[in-house]
Amino acid sequence: MRNEVPVSAAFQGVSPGSRILAAPCCGTPETLLEELGRYASRTDGLQLTTGLTFGSFPHQRAVRAGRLRYRTWHPSGAGCDMIRAGLAEYLPLRASDVRAAIKGNVDVLLLRISPPDRDGWCSTGPTASFTRAAVETARLVIAEIDPDLPRTSGDARVHVSEIGRLVTTEDPTPYYPGPSRTDPGIAVIAEHVAGLIPEGATVQLGLGAVTEAVGELLGRRGDPFGIRILGMITEQMIPLVEASSGTAVAVELMGGPKLMAWADRNTRIEMTSSDRVHDPVFLSRIGTFVSVNSAASVDLTGQVVSDAIGGRVVSGIGGSADFFEGAHLSGAGLRIVALTSTTARGLPAIVPEHPAGTQVTIPRHSVDVVVTEHGVAWLRGRTVGERREALLAIAGGGDR
Repeated sequence: MRNEVPVSAAFQGVSPGSRILAAPCCGTPETLLEELGRYASRTDGLQLTTGLTFGSFPHQRAVRAGRLRYRTWHPSGAGCDMIRAGLAEYLPLRASDVRAAIKGNVDVLLLRISPPDRDGWCSTGPTASFTRAAVETARLVIAEIDPDLPRTSGDARVHVSEIGRLVTTEDPTPYYPGPSRTDPGIAVIAEHVAGLIPEGATVQLGLGAVTEAVGELLGRRGDPFGIRILGMITEQMIPLVEASSGTAVAVELMGGPKLMAWADRNTRIEMTSSDRVHDPVFLSRIGTFVSVNSAASVDLTGQVVSDAIGGRVVSGIGGSADFFEGAHLSGAGLRIVALTSTTARGLPAIVPEHPAGTQVTIPRHSVDVVVTEHGVAWLRGRTVGERREALLAIAGGGDR
């Protein structure tokens, strides 16, 4: 291929002060990020921006050394640690705002792609959330070719003519490890949530042990109620997608080798950008749209915290605000927050009030129902006092 270069030459000529954006999640370009770290050690003022990334975070040495400015709207792992240490910056963006934030602000885009087919088409495989928009705005696109990346269609398609430089990678596809928590109460929560989902609903499930348990339960149950999935697809959802009468609309595929092999050339999946999937107007046209997301904590008025507690950044806003707004506008929509009554550290997750300095992710007027292993608390249409009683009833006694 004419535009293929050695990895060591991937950033050749990228000028000081350039703004660099990397693809997210299971499409994280590990090889290019590692080379970026090396290049930043001899080039001043480079800025890297990312969403949620997986893998070994190979550029963190350059960030910690002050050679690479790093910003992220969905921190995790080492990213959270560096934000807390003042070495990186947090962008509190909802998913629907990402396109506007990157438009005209990307000098170099880093992608992980499948090899081009005979017509020159490549695929970004498991990621489509903002890559199409980024390709259209970036001045230079650099991509690493991963032969194991699933070939998906829709907004995951990129033509080789849109890519300025290609490199080969031997780094394995970054996989989403899945939640590690196995609290027995999680299965009970999944049962409660599944009982709230009406026949024929289109369902969005966020990341986390609780919400992914809902997907697993729905998958085991099959599709007796015509339920469809929108948003992210994990391995647990494969049976549900296969049983569904329609396609699953996905912005990200989150899993490992099993999911990637299943997704390869699978016409049951429609990879679609955040421009559509996170657009509340688009979501409002779905007759029954149910959004299920987890949280770090909920106070007794129904205020939800997901990304930062007491000023300590723990995650990103993601698409929860967009999905909840879309569910609100949907004809028979439902906004569900599902969480265990205690955190992984054994602290209450339903609290009288959030700590000072905590930023609310979802306001109290945007939540219909909260679910824990102790039951279901309906908040829609209830006074502050009634909400308090309903939430205390599912708090497990920690706040009484």
